[in-house]
Amino acid sequence: MQTTTKNIATALLVLAGVSFTSCAKFLEEEPKSFLAPENYYKTAEDAFIALTGAYDALGSGGESYMARRLHYITWYASDEALPPTLTAQQPLDQFSYVADNDDVSRVWNSMYAAINQANIVLNRVAKINMDENLKTQYLAEAHFLRALSYFYGVRLWGDLPLVAKEVTAISEVDIARSPISDVYALIIADLEFAGLHLAPSNQNGRARKGAAKALLAKVYLTKASSAAKQADDYQKCADLCNEVLAMPEHVLLPDYEKAIGGEDEFNKESLFEWQGDRVLTTSSELCVLGSFSLPRGMYVIPGQAASDGGSIASEVTYFNKYPDNDYRKECTFYTSGPDKNGNTITWQQLAVPYPSPAKKYINKTSTTRDAAAFSGNFVVLRMSDVYLMRAEALNEISGPVADAYAMINAIRGRARKRNGTNPSATPADLSGLTKDAFRDAVLNERVLELGFEGHRWFDLVRTKRLVETIKAIHPTYPVTDKNLLFPIPANEIKLNPKIIQNPEW
Repeated sequence: MQTTTKNIATALLVLAGVSFTSCAKFLEEEPKSFLAPENYYKTAEDAFIALTGAYDALGSGGESYMARRLHYITWYASDEALPPTLTAQQPLDQFSYVADNDDVSRVWNSMYAAINQANIVLNRVAKINMDENLKTQYLAEAHFLRALSYFYGVRLWGDLPLVAKEVTAISEVDIARSPISDVYALIIADLEFAGLHLAPSNQNGRARKGAAKALLAKVYLTKASSAAKQADDYQKCADLCNEVLAMPEHVLLPDYEKAIGGEDEFNKESLFEWQGDRVLTTSSELCVLGSFSLPRGMYVIPGQAASDGGSIASEVTYFNKYPDNDYRKECTFYTSGPDKNGNTITWQQLAVPYPSPAKKYINKTSTTRDAAAFSGNFVVLRMSDVYLMRAEALNEISGPVADAYAMINAIRGRARKRNGTNPSATPADLSGLTKDAFRDAVLNERVLELGFEGHRWFDLVRTKRLVETIKAIHPTYPVTDKNLLFPIPANEIKLNPKIIQNPEW
């Protein structure tokens, strides 16, 4: 058993008191000394500190949840990425991981810690005597954050212990798993509240109306192919996407390269980002995706160390899905660059000979190796995803109608225009496809448009293509339908006998 494994009770109770940190891009506070919760949540300032604690719980120290571990279990356990220099993560890549896998346990624990931080806001802030409009805004943000974590959880594990209130005692989490229909019901209720009450604009790094509606659209798209599906799920997805597309606060930027990367954070295409480069404490809160995915031995940023990179690399087969003349390929991957002597080398000549997807996670204008300065954010949602979700939903409803083509061709057209100079003929607009062929085309477009942005594993699972995709690349890997869900951490089951393990685990 891994020594870092904790149960839900520990994960929740450690955060059941005061939030000690805050998101520096919209709050610069020194950590508060401990005060008992019953004496602490009294003012609007207390409410804001509690709220920033809920944001901080999405990832900390370059380690937990969205800072690292979530990407480990979803990127490596798909056809997208592999961990050449990370021995402990090889089982994820090779589908030999078991129920006491450390990364899976860490994501489970940090997810529930984040849920409880949101529950603290919902429970405590609701009782504070403060401006009602501001209070409603804070509560809406907490509903969004709770929904985001439960949406990750229901896709990763299926049925979940449903904790919908602040946990203050171990007995309160000694509960069985609720069916996914109940989990989805809570997610939808949270996002409907958030979509109604969040402002169209907000400070960088905080939830806004467009993010809530786009996330709810993704919820319905995923739910439509799940055991909890309902007949109108695809229509609700399509309608919500249309609402987001009509919002002037969010647009599809004309240049794909400007929609991604550390130098273009919080642009108008972005709907919600986890702030990977914010500084909360002296140890910094940072996203390691940039430094871990650098091409080892290819020096692309000032001060790059010889040991940088090589921990997150693209599967060659995934890299090869990008046509050579597709602009998005050069905007995603480092394929050539200088070695330590200034000689140009290609990725095939690296000591770790795999393509590097680092361009999506570093500030390419940075003049320092400091990870908090050159690392980019993790973009949870952006507008191109909305276009492709609407295209997919419309196709499932009525086949490839004109508006479905308009959605996917807008994405392809942007790639074709490149950066406004030297436009390409690739990728050409699509037309004349059957419903099945259009479905395949949307999934492939998501590869090219959203690669290494945290969507691929979820796309393969909800379309029931994970097993066949992995087997086509690695025929000997023991991937089966059991891998459509991760195992409940073994220690969780040991400590809570009401929790039943996922099938075949």
